[in-house]
Parts: sequence; structure tokens; C-alpha cells
Amino acid sequence: MRPARAAKRYCWQFFCTVFLLFGILLCYVFIFDPWQLFHQPWFREPAFISNARFQNAGIINSYDFDSAILGNSMAENFSVHEASQLLGGKFVNLSMAGSLFSERQIVLQHLFYKKKISKIIISVDHLPYIHAGQYNQDMPPEKYAFLYNRNPFDDFRLYFDINLFRCWNFMEQNSCWKEIPGAARVKSLEELYKWFPYYVKAFGGPKAWCSWSKQSAPFKAFLEEIIRVAQAIKAGQQDRWTEDLVAECRNNSLSSFEQHLLPLIKEHPDTQFLLFFPPYSRLWFAMQEQYYTGYYQSYLFFLEDIFRKVEHIPNVQLFGFDNQEFTGDIANYKDQSHYHKKINSKILHLMAEQKGLLQEKNIDLYLAEIKKLAHSYDLQSLANAFQQCLKPQVAAKPSKK
Repeated sequence: MRPARAAKRYCWQFFCTVFLLFGILLCYVFIFDPWQLFHQPWFREPAFISNARFQNAGIINSYDFDSAILGNSMAENFSVHEASQLLGGKFVNLSMAGSLFSERQIVLQHLFYKKKISKIIISVDHLPYIHAGQYNQDMPPEKYAFLYNRNPFDDFRLYFDINLFRCWNFMEQNSCWKEIPGAARVKSLEELYKWFPYYVKAFGGPKAWCSWSKQSAPFKAFLEEIIRVAQAIKAGQQDRWTEDLVAECRNNSLSSFEQHLLPLIKEHPDTQFLLFFPPYSRLWFAMQEQYYTGYYQSYLFFLEDIFRKVEHIPNVQLFGFDNQEFTGDIANYKDQSHYHKKINSKILHLMAEQKGLLQEKNIDLYLAEIKKLAHSYDLQSLANAFQQCLKPQVAAKPSKK
């Protein structure tokens, strides 16, 4: 055999072998499909990855539902079963911890492309320092946005990440979880992104917070901040902003909503949008109203601006719960903003009963009420309690005989 013909044959054999192996790998990826981008699990029990920015694509692609919940950590503990029972429809929770409006837009566009959505609950968060078009620097969209475009073939990129190459069967091998940032294995859509009960010991009021501060240096710093703010208020001090800064922060929050969420709301008139302002603790409101006055002013502007933007859109209902009694009890919170899962349940019941619905007839009264409640909150007593619990324990000296 001539050397040239032999070399040509070997080249064909080499490339055919490579293509065959690559084809086998693609078939394996497609069959196993850990993120369920192409189908629900075959030959194994259902399991999900709690990294929402990646997993949401598979849920949208492969599961049957007609309603959704989308927010940040304030919405992760909603029960989809309870939401379906109270509000109708078949819900899934697609909330992403720390998500900005820009990130939710990526998911929402894919959601509406793939599904006919009846209802969607969205938390409307005040993000005064975030400009429209800005993305989360810790998780830039180029890492996951390709999963939400209209090209299914580039989704395979997720399975050829060199860090995950040995983990194609990571659903069965716990050793591979460390390769996936923020991942944990969960077995049902009901518990998909919930962070409760992992922080259950932080709930319960001042004693629980004091105990938690002994385990967490950042949380101890948070209690020290409460003490510092209370002392400053007592001394007649306030953190005031210039009018220009208030205007800038007001514009940031509104323009981000207008650019990333409002167009999708208007483009889908057959979908009912249930928007809500996450009900932070009254402690948080008191610190803002009594000390961080500039920030609080921008927040009140934000509430009113969003209301004015959606009040005449027929497929939108906007809810505010900042005047609810549960916000005054820090036992319902693990910090100044994150509430117990029972509050998520309470929010669903209030929505179903049409309570907390903001309308032209009550918006001014609502804004005045939450400002009054924040102003009258006894921040000093709470700060004194935290000051006592943070005092170093002095060991008793042995008595002399």
C-alpha cells in the first residue's frame, strides 16, 4: 500500500473515531441531562440543583406549569403548592437569590417564549444604587444567559465546563457538589430554592439574634450598627442626603424597573402580574426613617413611582404589606429584612383575599401609615437590649476563704 493512501486512511480512521466518541459523549449528555435542559430525568429519580440561574432554564424547558414566582431571597420560601391552592394555576418558584431586575428579565423572556403564563408573582425591590442595564458582578450574565436564548444547541456548553467534566453524574456523587457554586441537591420543585429552615435558629427575637451574633461575625456587626444608629439618633444626628443624591437613587430604581420589567408586563396582557414590595421589618423602617433619612425618602418615592407606573395597567395588581402587624415583631425575621416562611404564607393569603392591594384611594394613606409606624418604633429599647447581650462576660472571681 502506498504511504500516501495509508496516511489518508489513518486520517479518516482518526477523525471517524473522534466523531464517534464525540457523538457518544453528546448522547450521554443528552440522556443523563443533569440540569434537565432537554427533558425530565430518565432512568433515575428526579433531583434538582439549587443554583437557580442555571436550573431555572431546565425547569422552564422540561416541566409543565402555567404560573410562576420570581424574586430574590425574599421570595424563595414561597410554597408553590400553597400558591396554586390559594391563587389558582400550577405554580413553580424561579426566584434567584440576590437577583436584579436585569437578571429576571433574562429568565422572564425565556419563560414567556416557552410557556403561556396565567399568573406571575414578582417581588419589586428598591435598588437605589443599581443603574438600569447593570448586572450582578458576582454572577455576570455571560455565565448563564446562553441557556435562555432561542438556540437549544449551545445549551450543551454547560455540560462541557472543564470543572464539571468529571461530574456528569454528579446527581449521584456528593463529591462533585463542590464544583458547582451555590449548589445543593434537592428532590422536589416544592423545596427547590428555599433557605428555610437552614437559618431557623436566627428567628425568635432579641435572644435569638444575640445568640446568632455569637456564631456570625457579620451578624454581630449588624447588631453593633443598630446600637450605633440608636446612639446617633439619641444625640440628634441623622444621615441626610443631598437632593441630587435622592433624585439619582429615585431615578435608578424606577428606570431599572421601566427598562427590565415594565415592557414585559405590557407585552403580555393575558398574564396577571401580582407585584409586591417585600415587607422588611419595622426595625429596618425605623432605622431608615429615624436616621438614614435620605435613603428612606428615596424608598417612599420608589413606592409611589412604581404605583403610578402600573395603576392603570389592567393585568397588574400591586401589593404593599409594610403596615402589617407582623413587621413590628423581629421574631419573624432572621435579620432586618429576611422573614420567616410563615410570612411568605401570610403574603399569599393576603393576596388571595385582596388585602394590601394598593389603589388610588389608599396609596397616600398607606405611605403616611408606614412612615408613622417607623417613626414611633422604639429603636432605643431594642438597641439597649443588644448592647447588654454584646457585653463581654466577665468571669466571676473565686471568693477568698
